[in-house]
Amino acid sequence: MTYMNSGANIKQFRLVKFINENCSDDHVISKISIVLRRDKIEAPYYMDTKIRLSSCIDMAENGVIHAMDILNHNRMYNLTEEKYMQIKSLITDAFDESVESDSVKIFKKEKRLKIVLMSKNDEEFADLFESYHELFDKIDSLID
Repeated sequence: MTYMNSGANIKQFRLVKFINENCSDDHVISKISIVLRRDKIEAPYYMDTKIRLSSCIDMAENGVIHAMDILNHNRMYNLTEEKYMQIKSLITDAFDESVESDSVKIFKKEKRLKIVLMSKNDEEFADLFESYHELFDKIDSLID
């Protein structure tokens, strides 16, 4: 996506990190999903990323009192086989069953690999970026 015909491209994970680091709200909830697929005829190597940031005023015993979307971003990529294999390798190396938790979910099928990363506060969000920055940088580097 070119921003205002300036030739600039939005690096999605850098943008999300910037928002998180500069947001004054301590209750920013994030959900990042990355899906790698190779089951489409017209685009045999494909990736879809979805990023959602929400801010909540307060947490109640049984849930959120008030939430507001800060960012809801979706980007789809047609990849070369080489880029697909690089990203798949990063995901496979970083996300095995041992890292699965409330914050990290992994879904594997023969021709589809999906990871979902969630954080409930700034500290968890920073931990996700520290742990998976190489993957995020690789995805952002697909956009020149």
